[in-house]
Amino acid sequence: MMEEAASSVAWWWWLWTWRSAAACVLVVVADALWWRPRRLEAHFARQGVRGPPYRFLVGCVREMVALMAEAASKPMSPPDSHNALPRVLAFYHYWRKIYGPTFLIWFGPTPRLTVSDPELVREILVTRADAFDRYEAHPVVRQLEGDGLVSLHGDKWALHRRVLTPAFYPDNLNRLAPHVGRSVAALTERWRAMASAAGGEVEVDVAEWFQAVAEETITRATFGRSYDSGRVVFRMQGRLMAFASEAFRKVLVPGYRFFPTKKNRLSWSLDREIRRGLVTLIGRRSDEAAEAQHDNKGNNGGGFRDLLSLMINAAGGKKQAIPVADMLEECKTFFFAGKQTTTNLLTWATVLLAMHPEWQDRARREVVDVCGDDELPSKEHLPKLKTVQYTASPSHPHFSFHLHHQSSINKQTTE
Repeated sequence: MMEEAASSVAWWWWLWTWRSAAACVLVVVADALWWRPRRLEAHFARQGVRGPPYRFLVGCVREMVALMAEAASKPMSPPDSHNALPRVLAFYHYWRKIYGPTFLIWFGPTPRLTVSDPELVREILVTRADAFDRYEAHPVVRQLEGDGLVSLHGDKWALHRRVLTPAFYPDNLNRLAPHVGRSVAALTERWRAMASAAGGEVEVDVAEWFQAVAEETITRATFGRSYDSGRVVFRMQGRLMAFASEAFRKVLVPGYRFFPTKKNRLSWSLDREIRRGLVTLIGRRSDEAAEAQHDNKGNNGGGFRDLLSLMINAAGGKKQAIPVADMLEECKTFFFAGKQTTTNLLTWATVLLAMHPEWQDRARREVVDVCGDDELPSKEHLPKLKTVQYTASPSHPHFSFHLHHQSSINKQTTE
């Protein structure tokens, strides 16, 4: 009887323990997914800041996806309009008309306060910049873009910035000009051949072609003389981008990125191959750098300094070394961020030049005057191409410029 009573007490104790634990977990989940968002909604509403209502777990994502899909299904109106905001950020354009320049939206249970008032933006970015930190990207995006300079903080950010800055000195970038010139010359020759085969006129998607040129240039800037090996790795990252884009559209399903679906397994395999390829490449370049230093050939003779060589040389010192894992992340970040921004800039500049042929004529005459009919632009020519630089500048009168910046408030300043 005593043993049965003790067993019964133990069973009831475990039962109550599990029930209590389950209740605690339920309360924590309910607070994170419902009560906290509702409290934040009420907090901002008391200050006059409203927005689309929060929906359990998904926030406003469904409405955002629907608005973006609707905008993408229609051509821009009018076709020559420079107002790209209704197309690029359709949900923001729609809700701003309803709730004003400052309103609250929800990415799942995570709130985003959107601000467009110039004075308030200035206060956030300048006057009280120390109260705001970099936006923490979604894990799917972070896996793709890498944990590099754009997402680092504190001393680590300062170290990486100091090491990588020489890669962006004008003298160093000018040494890339011949490679870029040859890439663009090959591109125009292919366009000329396509037009000739089509009877003198052909329609092309310039964004795809510009992306190829941007990939080649960024690969050279990142890996230098290891261009061929780096190109293979970055091609795999290009494939990974397609899988990540599809996975990001399914963030409404909690934990979807952990499901062993066919696409997720392919994505995981590609990520492993990318890391393995970069680690091998970094190891080979590190060995070459060590041999060169041993033979007193550590300098590059005034040649182009690529990102990888700068990081390896920094890691070669006894202090403030950059680990291989950090080098890997920086390579991914530079490729992902640089390719998209460069492609978008070139594509939009081309669209604007198509709308304003007179600027095409002015830029073409300047290139011929400065470089000649057959000579590719060199680093000596670049400072003289004022009109060409102006056509791709946000200060150009035909250039529509929108700033989209995301920040998060430091925890210690939230009270």
